[in-house]
Amino acid sequence: MIKTNLILFAFFLFSFQLVKSQATRADPVDIQGWFGANVEVDLPKKWDIDFSYQVRMNNNITSYNGSYYSIGVKKQVIKPLSILVEYRLSQVLKGTYNRLSTGLDIDFNVNKIKSDLRFLYQNQVQDFDDPIKETDKDHFLRARVRGRIPLIKKTYLVLSTEPIYSLSPGFRIDNYRHQVGFRYDIKKYIQLELFYINRPDYAKSYKRQYHIFATTLSYSFKVKRK
Repeated sequence: MIKTNLILFAFFLFSFQLVKSQATRADPVDIQGWFGANVEVDLPKKWDIDFSYQVRMNNNITSYNGSYYSIGVKKQVIKPLSILVEYRLSQVLKGTYNRLSTGLDIDFNVNKIKSDLRFLYQNQVQDFDDPIKETDKDHFLRARVRGRIPLIKKTYLVLSTEPIYSLSPGFRIDNYRHQVGFRYDIKKYIQLELFYINRPDYAKSYKRQYHIFATTLSYSFKVKRK
């Protein structure tokens, strides 16, 4: 069953590349590919730090859009509550983005489903390559709920949904991220995720629709207290 789903996932991923489009007013639908790698470090005293890198392709996964570099820190205050801080540098075709995020993460279980609820505030600054253009600043609120459902040995179904609200100008919905995917534990410390994100976007005066197919390879290790 899992092998069949993965084959179908790959089939649709490469089939969509045959159609060339871009999210414009005339044709507001685009297929994207996000490909990333993470390193997660479990530190003493309930501290965690992670480093990530991601490449994004747009125009139906035919054009390079940019690279994303992130570093995040997480500290468990009391079980199940943790505080989060993350910095992300994005070097994309439109310019350079610097984004700072801070928020809360709440872990909980529903029967055998491992779940979490995350709230984030984000401050994003865009520096344009064109010196004539002024620096652009944006503020966002995000709320994500996610569940990981065990299927067979080392394999999980991962589901999440996340509305993202823009605070400038005014309080309005910017986009949604509805995600479904599979996680496979290659080793205890190496995980591979394959997932699809349905992302309706309302940032423009017209609705855009993104279909995102992505992979993430994660490596984790624990630093023991001396």
